[in-house]
Amino acid sequence: MAVSIKPDSAQIKITARPHVNTPAISGTSMSYTGTPIQATGEVTLLGAPGDSASGWTVGFVQVQWIETNWCYYRGQTANDGSIFIQRARPPARPNQACCDCVNGSPPGKLFYSTIPAHGEIATGTGGAIFPLKLTVSHFDQPADTVNLVETNSLKGKPNFLAESQMEFHFCTILSVRDPAGKFHHLLSFYWNVHWQATFHPTSFTNPPAGFNIQVVPAGSSANVGHLIKGTPTDRRFVGILNSTPTQSCNQVAAAEVTGPNRHEAPIWQNFDVRRA
Repeated sequence: MAVSIKPDSAQIKITARPHVNTPAISGTSMSYTGTPIQATGEVTLLGAPGDSASGWTVGFVQVQWIETNWCYYRGQTANDGSIFIQRARPPARPNQACCDCVNGSPPGKLFYSTIPAHGEIATGTGGAIFPLKLTVSHFDQPADTVNLVETNSLKGKPNFLAESQMEFHFCTILSVRDPAGKFHHLLSFYWNVHWQATFHPTSFTNPPAGFNIQVVPAGSSANVGHLIKGTPTDRRFVGILNSTPTQSCNQVAAAEVTGPNRHEAPIWQNFDVRRA
């Protein structure tokens, strides 16, 4: 018999759920960190004596399908101006959805990581004994940083971080790639991390001596959904699962930083985050 995937053998266990930390100063940046999400997965392959499991690979695929990433800055006085930086909308971020891969693992592989030491993939071999159970693990710990101070070019004055919101939404999928290169997406779960806070400098030096940080409870959380059987059909990212990505989310994020949508005003202005 030909090697095949045992029906209903895919299993995922969430071994650590993520939590978000209060934003904190790190040098000249505000840092957004949290604890990691961790999971294990397993899939069983069927075959007859003499069949080869070579070319069969089990691993995790992860897509990011929502990002919110904006910061608001104000000068010491209303006449020192304000700045709104939007990193999550065009042209800074042309598309929301992207294939999430660790640095050093090519996005063309689709798997989150193909680095053996990470344990994110497991491969079959010739001479395997069937049924063959392949187990993998998943680890991710989203984080980001923004500048504490931005210079307002209209006034030539430092503008200080006053508010920010970060949201990253993911779908993580336990998948099998067969020897022909076809992916079989078997089991998945959604998860996300959110940070939102307001900031007030304790001094108006550059950089400030510190900030009073007030977390916005409604905008700060980490969540993990239930397991969903079968190939995801979510139109917001399903196209990524049926293609060979040319960019990873890390590469998309790097472009956001170098070319964000920047809006400046000569006074303290209330920017519309829905449109800016």
